[in-house]
Amino acid sequence: MFTFVIPAYNEEPTVASIVEQARIAAQPGDRVLVVDSASTDGTAEEAARAGAEVLLGPRGKGAAMNAALAGVTTEWVCFLDSDLVSSKTNVPATLREAAASGNGDHVIGDYEYDYPGTILSATFTIYEPLTAELFPEVGFHGANSLTGFRAIRTSRIQHPLPADFGVEAFLNISTALAGGTVNVCHLDVIESRFRYNGGSMAHEIGKTILDMAVAHGRLSPSDRPHWERWITEGVNAITPHTADSGRSATLARLFTAVRRPMPFRSQVRTA
Repeated sequence: MFTFVIPAYNEEPTVASIVEQARIAAQPGDRVLVVDSASTDGTAEEAARAGAEVLLGPRGKGAAMNAALAGVTTEWVCFLDSDLVSSKTNVPATLREAAASGNGDHVIGDYEYDYPGTILSATFTIYEPLTAELFPEVGFHGANSLTGFRAIRTSRIQHPLPADFGVEAFLNISTALAGGTVNVCHLDVIESRFRYNGGSMAHEIGKTILDMAVAHGRLSPSDRPHWERWITEGVNAITPHTADSGRSATLARLFTAVRRPMPFRSQVRTA
């Protein structure tokens, strides 16, 4: 059985779309649960009107996911983003089928954006270089490795999750460290509601990776300030990014950021 968990913060215009898809995908015994993450609009009312269970939760994507997980008893959890506008396929149904028919522990949904100018700058400049250096066993999970569309065996989820947007990086890394198997499932083309957050998401992703690197002996605490500066430089490179203008200049900044040497790392144990 599956629990479809949809964290939502101020997604009144779109939350019904993913709820309706999840309800179509749901089979007997499944749940469709929206966690209203301290919204200030009508997200909870729209989710309930569309037929979801609604849980009032704390602010923060990971915090909302933690609130949902406290009551999950199903074998699988399918996390879904609440900003979906439209998709060529039923996203939760595709993830559910991939999880149920495969032998993996974690299914990550890769997809194409409806607007080809979309640049996943935080994934490209922060997540990929850091995980390749500090957690090479994670591997490559497609261009959307930090997607909010994923299914994971409940028993594989380590608690608590980070309270913020570092949560997907945490799930990828913790699954790999625990020896879990990951499959990538293609979801075709998705249109979502883009809202730029000024770089805070990239900082949260980087912080989560460094937290885990220190905790697992991949990074000495004394070296961490150098890595934090490296992250800040990368965030500064992507902060001016907008999807609709200056694409060539943006890509040039991103490539420059990615080619920067990684900071010094003292000899530490690997765990």
